[in-house]
Amino acid sequence: MTNILSFVSIKGGVGKTTLALETAVSLSKNFDKKVLLVDANFSAPNIGLYLDLTNDLTLHDALTGTLLHNTIYEAHGIDVVPASLYYHKEIDPFKLKQLLEKYKTRYDFIILDTSPNYEELKPIIAASDKIFLITSPDYVTLQTTLKAAKIAKQQQTPIQGIIVNKIRSPKHEYNLKEIEDISEIPVLAKIHDHKKMAKSLSTKTPITILDETNTISKEIEKLSSAICGSPEKNGWFQKLLPFKKILQKQKVNREFLRQEFYRSS
Repeated sequence: MTNILSFVSIKGGVGKTTLALETAVSLSKNFDKKVLLVDANFSAPNIGLYLDLTNDLTLHDALTGTLLHNTIYEAHGIDVVPASLYYHKEIDPFKLKQLLEKYKTRYDFIILDTSPNYEELKPIIAASDKIFLITSPDYVTLQTTLKAAKIAKQQQTPIQGIIVNKIRSPKHEYNLKEIEDISEIPVLAKIHDHKKMAKSLSTKTPITILDETNTISKEIEKLSSAICGSPEKNGWFQKLLPFKKILQKQKVNREFLRQEFYRSS
């Protein structure tokens, strides 16, 4: 069963944590999937802060002998394993794969938020069945993200595609074709920056729940539908033009991902 998915980039502030959380919530809320979200950012974890979890026991404890079951919390319809912001015992991150393997049959998907640290990424990618690269549409972020792709290729972990996040000024940023030409990896979703994300962070409520009609929520739902093999809903614009197919590149790429789900299930 290939259901451990990592959201990866070698750069902070790209939105890995947000996208991992929102995708996990969308899979649960919109597609009735049982999801475990794991904060595998060993040195600078964020999930517990995002969700205001008490973090009495965390992934760090599980890596040093505590049963993983005791580190699982519930939030917004998903199970969550936070990590410790301050932990003084030495851990072995390469135990993560063995730790999660026992839980693969209990969940439809296990989603890993990851560290931007190059060395910390290696055990996370080793524990993953598939990864999604996260980038914003600028040169610096894309180049650092492709370093993560190099780790995945070395470890022969399949790269499902790129999610382009925080699109702000398309006139001055890479477009999707340019990103695909540079990376040679398909773009699966494009997410424009939105001021409502500030409210989402402030209220510690995923935007998928806070505002399901938001453009970010809708794009995450489309991505989630492809991940779990469900049909993608047409937007109102496509419904107004029933005789004209508007095939955006990322929608075509999601369809390939959707078909891959059917072949592997």
